[in-house]
Order: sequence, then C-alpha cells, then structure tokens
Amino acid sequence: MLGAAAIAKCEWPVESNQQVFDEDVSLFTDMSLMPAERTILRRLAPRIHEIDMLDLGVGTGRTGWTYAPLVRSYVGLDYSPRMVEAAKRRLDGEPGVELLVGDARDLTAIDREFDFILFSFNAIDAVPPEGRREILDQVRSKMRPDGLFQFSTHSLGALPFDTRRPLSHRYAALPGYRLYASLAGIRYARRIREINRGLDVPTARRRGWDVVPSMSHNFRIRDYYVDPQFQVKQLLEHGLEVVAIIDNKGREVKLPHPGRDPWFDYLCAPV
Repeated sequence: MLGAAAIAKCEWPVESNQQVFDEDVSLFTDMSLMPAERTILRRLAPRIHEIDMLDLGVGTGRTGWTYAPLVRSYVGLDYSPRMVEAAKRRLDGEPGVELLVGDARDLTAIDREFDFILFSFNAIDAVPPEGRREILDQVRSKMRPDGLFQFSTHSLGALPFDTRRPLSHRYAALPGYRLYASLAGIRYARRIREINRGLDVPTARRRGWDVVPSMSHNFRIRDYYVDPQFQVKQLLEHGLEVVAIIDNKGREVKLPHPGRDPWFDYLCAPV
C-alpha cells in the first residue's frame, strides 16, 4: 500500500473521484444541515433574503434544500453530472435557482459575484493540493467586497485514525444493527490499521497537510487533511481572512486547538 507521503506525490485521480461520486448518488438522501452549517445560517439569518449564493460541490442538493428557498438567488455547481441531475429533481420549481455541471477550479463561466459562497461536506478535499489553491483564487474572484465564504475541510489532528467505527444514530434503533455494526467494525478496524501504518504523521505535521485514503465512500477516494493553522495561513495567501472556525458540533474554536476533530468549517471574508 502507498504511504501518505508517497500518495501526496502521485498524480491525483480526480476523474476516478468523480466516478465514485457519480456511483454513490443514491447514498445522499439526508437533507439536514450539519451543526456548523446551522451555526453559520443563524449568522446569515438577518439578511438571508438579500443574499446571492453560490453553492460549490452541491451534490444532490442537501444544502440547496435549505438555502434555495431562503436566498435571493441560488447557483449550485458540481462536477458530477449525476449529482446535478439529482439536485435538479430535488430543487425543481424553486424560483431563482440555477444548477450547473462544472469544476470549482474554473469559475470563469459564472460572470457574477456573490454575497455567500459555500463549499460543504469536505468536498474541497477531493481535489489535489494545487487544485485547492486554484479553487481559493476562483472563490475570491467571485466574492463581493462584503461577501463570506464557508467551507469544511478535514483536520490533520484526526491522524492517526481511531480504529473504532462510529455508530450511526440513524440506524441505532433497528433490530440487528448492533450485531451488524460489530461485524463491520472488525473489517473497518483492519482497514484503518493498514492506513495508519502508511502514515508519516510527524512529517505531515511539519508540512501542514497530508493526503490519505478517505474513510467515506468505502476508502475509494483520497482526501486532503490540513492543520488548522496552516489552513489559516494558506487562506491569507489567497486573499481570504478567517472570521470564525467552527467544529463539527457547531461550536466556535480558537487556535491552537489540540483536539482530534475530524474536520472544521472555516468562515472567511475578503482581505
């Protein structure tokens, strides 16, 4: 198996990642916002009806389900055609909604600016490191002077991974779920131990980021994990200042943050 340092040097399989998202469309049925997203929505609430919004990595319309009826105009973009098809079915009939197939690394075809840009569910982590920088530049170019950008990204503090598989609260009450989870947990722990053996965490911490097989999508894609302090510095290099960092329980945190949070949401404004 390739170690994380070696993976970082490999050509990133963007097309194969896109294929996985196309194949997994049927899995994305939960339309609820995550705690950090609800925290930011409350912040936007006083002016929500005046906001023109760009939703990157829109997927099957999870965030659009909440935002599209509230904002003044809504543009959703995803590089998975099947995801966009599902989002169109879900948001059909909402006024002021435009859904596009496209790549967040090149937003030149969108000839307008926005009050709020969202890139949720750690989707920015599915592109290579150089593509991540391209996305930040593209986002900055589409923000109004008083605009905001929210995105979530995996935290380097989660490495090495915990071998215990989290239980799903959605299925916990179903008969037989505990037995299923126990058996699946054995296979999961074996795979996680294999991944952990390939990690070079000290080197990743010195560099500020790493690329590792993702626990989601049955380990079929690779994700970018970043140190929060490195992420703040990187954002500044691309003209974006962090306004708030929110953990996955919806609480604002201050750096340095020593926890093992799986990801954070960053709320940014133009410098």
